Amino acid sequence: MNIDYKLYSSAFKHRKGMELPEEQNINLKVLKGEKFAFQIALTERDETTLISIGEYNHIGYKGLKKRIRVGVEGKKDLDLSAYFLGYVLDDESNNLIVDPILREEYRYSEKDEPTIIWIEGRVDKNFRDEKIEVVVNLFTQEGYENEVVGERIAVDIEVVDIILPELKDTNFHLDLWQHLSSWARMYRVPFWGEDHFTIIDNYIKELAGLGEKVITVVASDFSWEGQGCFQVEENSSNLFEHNIIGVKRNMEGRIQCDFTALERYLDICFKHGMEKEIDIFGLLASWQRTDFGSPLKDYDDYIRISFFSEKSGTHGYIDNKKDLGEYIRQVFKFFSEKNLMDRVRVISDMPKNPESFKKWSKFLKESAGQDLLIKTALHEDRFIGELEGISDISFSLPLLLKNKDKLEEIKEKLEGKLTWYVCWFPDKLNHFISSPLIESRLTGWYSYYMGLNGFLRWDYALWTSKPFENISYKYPRWKAGDMFFVYPGKDLKPIRSVRWENLRFGFQDQEIMKMAEKKVGREEINRLLMEVLGDKDRMKTVGEFSVNLDYSVDYEKYMFIKDKLIEVMKRS
Repeated sequence: MNIDYKLYSSAFKHRKGMELPEEQNINLKVLKGEKFAFQIALTERDETTLISIGEYNHIGYKGLKKRIRVGVEGKKDLDLSAYFLGYVLDDESNNLIVDPILREEYRYSEKDEPTIIWIEGRVDKNFRDEKIEVVVNLFTQEGYENEVVGERIAVDIEVVDIILPELKDTNFHLDLWQHLSSWARMYRVPFWGEDHFTIIDNYIKELAGLGEKVITVVASDFSWEGQGCFQVEENSSNLFEHNIIGVKRNMEGRIQCDFTALERYLDICFKHGMEKEIDIFGLLASWQRTDFGSPLKDYDDYIRISFFSEKSGTHGYIDNKKDLGEYIRQVFKFFSEKNLMDRVRVISDMPKNPESFKKWSKFLKESAGQDLLIKTALHEDRFIGELEGISDISFSLPLLLKNKDKLEEIKEKLEGKLTWYVCWFPDKLNHFISSPLIESRLTGWYSYYMGLNGFLRWDYALWTSKPFENISYKYPRWKAGDMFFVYPGKDLKPIRSVRWENLRFGFQDQEIMKMAEKKVGREEINRLLMEVLGDKDRMKTVGEFSVNLDYSVDYEKYMFIKDKLIEVMKRS
């Protein structure tokens, strides 16, 4: 068989129909316990060929024609795996671009059309040698002939005798929001039933493995008004979130809460080590938009609490401040009795008016009968002088750059953490399908460089109605990839993406920076980072939603800096 192959880094992003660039040198230097990846582009020059991954000798519908089987060696010490990369349509370029890391075992490769294989592994913490070889064999077979090794691809990895901590054990404050209603809706299972909790368990396990520290608790209905999905007909998708707390009006007319589903959800998160913070959404201003309305007649924040009336057997919504206050009291009584209040934050997503924010915060605390920790994801500059009563802040990247000279002063005022976020803006340093893949990895680098506690993003898995067919939604305001990092697998488990894994690599890199810092200090590490991330003094906000940054997108340059950091770590 006429098989061509080329090796590429984990940051390589293939586009359907593109001519493959020159092969990259895969010079990997990793710590024990560090996850790594690279890519192989296979091209069959003769005819359509079945390519399979793993040990089984698959056959496709075309029968016993040419076949290539991809087999990997070194599993014992490397936890080595291989996967096909799938493609999704990018709305910026109208091209099919790799993103999902698929779990399918075989596929047909068209003549002259590259098939991209993702190879990933993790060096065992007890590995004792200085180097290890990753071997990928391309076995070929046709008809009833015996299988033979057509190509043997060997990649050497230098192993550093330092153990990298697991991301779940680090202090980097990763905060990716969880949209549980979307998960039930995609799999068409009842809310808060056994199947739903199986799905939640699977998705929380994956999320916790990336180092997630924050539990998202949606404690009202339609907290984000379904992201305005009621206004979007193209690729129509139901994005409404439902309250995880059951609410009823009993026979005596009193509000009564059922925390069964919430308690089970918390137990799942705790089981997977995701337990540092609990964020309560839906009780304090999100956006302060008015186009979806509110049932409340005597309170002006947009809070919607659905209840079931035992007396009438019908559903309704809390429409008065008194019942709302009683609901809030019961919610925080639950967390108090669980001794969890030190972890609980009431979060407001991009509030606009500081005065309204203060008024609503005051009512919440009065209703709860105790002080509450208030957290915000901020984009409005006028909040900067109004930080009293706010314990934790996440700045949008544009707002962060506007206040980059005040960050230490702001951190001193906060009881909690200072993080940053991106969403549908800005275009740069983001995680869209159109973004250079290295930008996902830079999330960890930039967090360290700016001296921040962590990173927040509104997405983990909020899906369009057909995420493998059309991930574009609200374009051009939102870009493909803005809504989710993982795809819904048929086995009720998440399908990772190359963006997701590059996020992981960046968080690992950040831990290496922190370990190197102990040797030479933060100033010296930042001097190295400036070579690739640019001078902070030249970073600025342009308009309301854009930024001007001068970072490199050259993968090799970052690996050069990473190798320097590792050499620093090896100093006695």
